[in-house]
Amino acid sequence: MKLAAARARPLTLHFARPLRTARGEFRQRESIILELSDAAGLAGYGEAAPWPGFGTETVAESLATLNDAAALLQGATLQPGEWTDAIAAHFRGAPAARAALEGALWDLAARRAGIPLAHQLAAGLGALAGPVLERVQVSALLTQGTPQALREEARRVSAAGYRAAKLKLGASLAEDLARVRAAREGLGPDVALRGDANGAWNERMAREACDALAPFGLAYVEQPLPAGEIDGMARLRRDAPVRIAADESVATAAGARQLLEAGAADVLVLKPATLGGPAQALGIAASARRAGCEVVFSHTFESAVGARQVLHCAAAWGDAGAIHGLDTRGLFVDDVGDAPAWQRAAVILGDAAGIGLRP
Repeated sequence: MKLAAARARPLTLHFARPLRTARGEFRQRESIILELSDAAGLAGYGEAAPWPGFGTETVAESLATLNDAAALLQGATLQPGEWTDAIAAHFRGAPAARAALEGALWDLAARRAGIPLAHQLAAGLGALAGPVLERVQVSALLTQGTPQALREEARRVSAAGYRAAKLKLGASLAEDLARVRAAREGLGPDVALRGDANGAWNERMAREACDALAPFGLAYVEQPLPAGEIDGMARLRRDAPVRIAADESVATAAGARQLLEAGAADVLVLKPATLGGPAQALGIAASARRAGCEVVFSHTFESAVGARQVLHCAAAWGDAGAIHGLDTRGLFVDDVGDAPAWQRAAVILGDAAGIGLRP
């Protein structure tokens, strides 16, 4: 594909409700939308969405990288996944900006072919993935603070047809136990409950928490230890009575390789926005499958552009039994595009070319 123009524009979206994480409270999300167009006027879109704690560059650095790349990209002939030495060098150390470029190239290629992005991505996977999904099952995020409010929220989630829900952990053990108990009571026995500590514990605390939480039937505990403690994660996985998932520890391709080699997780939570793009994430997913490790795709609170990219990534992966962290409805006051269609806790891919929207 010969590129006629490249344009990066900064974006600020406001959360509909403050986002509370182990790293503090966030009221807005900053990112960059990259538009690549060809001579025929077709355009593909990607998003650079840096996020604290995931090893990416800052938003300002990402924007500078994309603006400086315009001269390299304009008039260049590129295919998704193929890089000139100059472009590869320019995006080295800037995974969020690289994700925007890769995403926009794949989107443009899919639009030129007249097919959904998922089908374009799946063509490069071969036998490593299943058939492209038309519906992607997603999990709910439980956000209420008090056990009583959390129990009611969990009941609504169960009634809405969700098959999995995620709950943030990492407060005191007593508080975590109270909230997990309330969530389980509200969800009932048939909805998977996932806990996410965001690296809040040391190894001793993680062992105590896993032992105490095991009776509530958690599907897994995500990132119990800080990202770099791979050996500790491996020890915990061997001994804990619940499965261990890794998120921040797989923020980079190198981190994912290290984690898989150490046998440090049962589940990898993959975020294309921090891993350098959808094809990069799918390559890591293939390595995880060969290692016998489950894969869950998740967003990093991107706009509709980034959310569609990871949705198509999950659809291309083709695991019909997987439940991904892709519920972004109502996340922002205003977004750059409409949410895709839904059907009882599943997102419908649709048949529009590329990611299916023009921001």
